Amino acid sequence: MQESYLNMTYTSSQTNSSSPPISPSIDDLARIFNTALVATRVSAPRDFSAELYALIESPAFRTILNAIRQLARLQGISDREAAESLIQTFRKVDRIWGDYIFQEGIDRLKNQLPTGNP
Repeated sequence: MQESYLNMTYTSSQTNSSSPPISPSIDDLARIFNTALVATRVSAPRDFSAELYALIESPAFRTILNAIRQLARLQGISDREAAESLIQTFRKVDRIWGDYIFQEGIDRLKNQLPTGNP
């Protein structure tokens, strides 16, 4: 579907080959720009199945699975509950660090502002 949109946008902005080249209108130029923007962002199609398979087979993922089983045994809960708890903990840690780094960036920007009265 994305290809047909790109082709449609590109062909609608082309000029007739028998007429002399003229400068495109702003609307045509905007369509050309947007088409180029989308077209250059498109990368090779990803094989999500292969990526997931590679991750699942990795030593790091196996370690996560072992941690889930160990947490389930230690807490006396199901593997599913342990997996959800572990994932929620990872997500919370990631979110807190993201917020912390964001706040640190804001604080640094504030410190770079001039400190005089206008």
